Amino acid sequence: MTVRIRWSDLRRAPLHDFPLRDEILHLLMPLTSASDVLEIGPGSGFTAFRLARLVKRLTLVDVAEVAVEALRKDLSGFGNVHCVHADATHAEFKRLIGSNFDAAFALDVFEYVADPAACLSNLAKSLRRGGQLLLSYPNVPPPVGDGVTYFDRAAELELLLAKAGFSEWEIGAVRLRPWAAAVYHVLHECPMAVYRRLRARHRPERPQTYEATWAFRHGRQLLRYKLPVHLAWWGLDRIMRLGGPFFSYSRVGDDIRGQQVVIRAWR
Repeated sequence: MTVRIRWSDLRRAPLHDFPLRDEILHLLMPLTSASDVLEIGPGSGFTAFRLARLVKRLTLVDVAEVAVEALRKDLSGFGNVHCVHADATHAEFKRLIGSNFDAAFALDVFEYVADPAACLSNLAKSLRRGGQLLLSYPNVPPPVGDGVTYFDRAAELELLLAKAGFSEWEIGAVRLRPWAAAVYHVLHECPMAVYRRLRARHRPERPQTYEATWAFRHGRQLLRYKLPVHLAWWGLDRIMRLGGPFFSYSRVGDDIRGQQVVIRAWR
């Protein structure tokens, strides 16, 4: 599944950084117009904005109530999007989110989950029989990584998946292909590195939740720049696609530390 940026998205979509991580979802999780989908940690809602027009129903879950309220406002034009304030590690998670889902995913969220066992168990319970879970996250320990959860061995993850109730799983990793990596570095990472240095004095520590980020706290003031920012991301997207798919995916051995890990699991 490939979701291309539409011209209307430049104006209507929530303000967001370049949606690189979305390509992992489109590469590895098949979704259809009949899919009932759950997203954990939807961030600004940009992924949901594009996905909502392709699936039957989309439920967004965030641990911060203020983030959920922002999502409800920004995505109010979609009748098939439901926003829920809930903690994916909480015992009441299944009751709060309601019906079972055909698919569930979280992109760059799992590293911030303090209780990965409880999270995986709740996600397994939220899926229908045969439903698929997709988690992609940087499995990088601090201080290089800014999350609280990482694993040295794939066997550790496999044990948690089995205990959570998944019947089948696959652990792999994604890597940017050479053309995409080079373009992304020059046209995104280098400019963003300069920008981050300019405001480094105002960022005492790296946030663990989306509502704590500088982008969320200053989101309304940044709206005036939405069109030029999204135009820049559209141009970057076009250039990166000249080299084909953004990511390559492969199965991994037991040593998974330092990789962009992908967990695919089926109920």
